[in-house]
Amino acid sequence: MSSLVTYANRTFTFTGKLTIYKVSELKNKILEGYNGEATKAGDFFLDLSAVETVDAAVLQLLISFKNMLVKAQGNLKLKASAQTFDSLLDLFGMPADTFPKGK
Repeated sequence: MSSLVTYANRTFTFTGKLTIYKVSELKNKILEGYNGEATKAGDFFLDLSAVETVDAAVLQLLISFKNMLVKAQGNLKLKASAQTFDSLLDLFGMPADTFPKGK
C-alpha cells in the first residue's frame, strides 16, 4: 500500500482518501517531515491535487499543523488544491485564504 502523504522540499503531497481513519498516520508523516527540517521557520506547502476525498478530521489536523507552524514563524500554504478540499472549506465557512496560495 502506498503512503497517503509524501514529503520533499518542504511540500506535503497527499493522495487518495483522507479520512478520520487515517488521521493518526497522516499526523505521524507530517511531524516526521517537519521534525526532519533544520529550519522550522518559513513556508511549508500542501499539494492536495491527487486527493479523492477529505473529511473534517483531516481539515482539523491541517489547521492544527498550520497553527503550530505560525507559532514557529512559519506558514502552511496551498500549492495545489482539490475540489473536495475547497468544498470542505466552504462548507465550514472558512475563508479561501485559510491556506494561502503558495509556490
